[in-house]
Amino acid sequence: MEYQVRHAAPEDAAAVAAVARRTWAATYRGIIPEEIQAAVLPQWYAEERLARAAANPASAFFVAQTGAGEVVGFAQAGPREEPGDAELWRFYVLPEHQRRGLGRRLLQACLGALQAQGPVSRLFVQVEAKNAGGRRAYERLGFHYVREYDDELMGHTTRMCEMCLHLDGQGS
Repeated sequence: MEYQVRHAAPEDAAAVAAVARRTWAATYRGIIPEEIQAAVLPQWYAEERLARAAANPASAFFVAQTGAGEVVGFAQAGPREEPGDAELWRFYVLPEHQRRGLGRRLLQACLGALQAQGPVSRLFVQVEAKNAGGRRAYERLGFHYVREYDDELMGHTTRMCEMCLHLDGQGS
């Protein structure tokens, strides 16, 4: 199947929200209670919020789409407070389109956009510790374990794993 990775546009908001709902349901079943997902997703992936993020010209926000134009994945990243550090905030590909190189292409697009704004030496990501598939995917992309910590998600405590991709050849 042919895919294209491009900057997200405001009109992609509904499709991005749909990808988030489908991937969350598949990824976090048995990890994050469904009622917590139902409460969080409409806030984090509100179409207006996604459209604003996509409209920001400085945004490192990309979608992956099929040749037919169906959005099947997305990624968004931005700077952290520490100079040279950035964070991958959102990163999802529909399960049936995973393991086809889309994640790597989305990650490279985000890194290119971030590097165009200034040097980035480390890219961090937070992943649910029990999300073994997600952790393996990040490891395949070159991320390494940093630490684990508890995070509060609408009254539900979840164990998070912070991972880091060193872009300057430092670290392991």
